[in-house]
Amino acid sequence: MKMWFFAATLLIIALDQVSKWWIQWHLAPGQSVPVVPGVLQFTLSFNSGIAFGLFPQFGKAFLWVSLALVTAVLVYYLRLRHACAWTTTIASLLVGGALGNVLDRVRLGHVVDFIDFHVFPVFNVADTAVTCATILWIVRHWVLLSAGQDAQSET
Repeated sequence: MKMWFFAATLLIIALDQVSKWWIQWHLAPGQSVPVVPGVLQFTLSFNSGIAFGLFPQFGKAFLWVSLALVTAVLVYYLRLRHACAWTTTIASLLVGGALGNVLDRVRLGHVVDFIDFHVFPVFNVADTAVTCATILWIVRHWVLLSAGQDAQSET
């Protein structure tokens, strides 16, 4: 499973970085292009804060928080003797997404966002991966707790 973890993590980083490169190549900051009219558009924007553009003055701090999170997840995951598919998926989504945005912060000083559903703040592939990891983690633990199992039993 550990090879799947590294392959999935690299795939998420690659999808995130390629999509951000592509959007910056094709759109000017603030420019929008409809993808599904009235539902989805691509809008190039930059975010120096965290989710939803909150706390832009702490952009560098979020870089370090992200790196600490990635380190913690990597240490936890790599210490597991046997990792199930749930844990591998969650860890790869979380690490790949976090590193995708870390690369932006290191290279550009901000995160590139472009997925715009009009009713939600603009986001990117890395944000989607982190959100999916969080949802899967909650679902996994809810399922295990509902079944009376220990969520930490895969060490």
